[in-house]
Amino acid sequence: MKDHLRKLALSVAIALIALAAQAQTVTKQPQFAGTNAWVDLGNGPTELLPIEGNGQAFTALGTGIGSTSGSSTTLTLTATPTIPPCVGCLISGTGITSGTSVTAFNGTTTITLSAAMTVAASTPLAWGAACPTAGAPPAGAAPLNLRAGTSEARAATPLYTQARICLTGGAQGGLTFTNFAIGAW
Repeated sequence: MKDHLRKLALSVAIALIALAAQAQTVTKQPQFAGTNAWVDLGNGPTELLPIEGNGQAFTALGTGIGSTSGSSTTLTLTATPTIPPCVGCLISGTGITSGTSVTAFNGTTTITLSAAMTVAASTPLAWGAACPTAGAPPAGAAPLNLRAGTSEARAATPLYTQARICLTGGAQGGLTFTNFAIGAW
């Protein structure tokens, strides 16, 4: 009888472990962007789900022209950009491999890339820029208005961009939201 009970207990324990392994889910904790405060969500793509309140999302982008060619991690620009790249932000342009990021910027015309590559002279470039910490939205950025709906009308908004995504809580109480990989909602 004792052997039978041990085998039964072992079988139940294995079944519970198997069920727990199958039932594991990733729970995303809500975040809050206060009134006129900024949250840097990092590089896209991502999906945003407003839970309560309203706010706006912006993509922060800068542009410039490369003036060097040849395989290197150092990229020289023709002029100091109006909107500088941020370290960790993605950079794109002809000859730049998708997913390449900025590892350093000297404040004037030199960008260090995360990998060596050949970028032709006069190549138009685009990069992610730092999100504001206060005040106005990123220069030249158009807002994406976010508003929480009723539980029946809740919908997530996918942002397919690889640019830096900045979110502000709006002027009337802020925004509680979650963000997650596209399609995970």
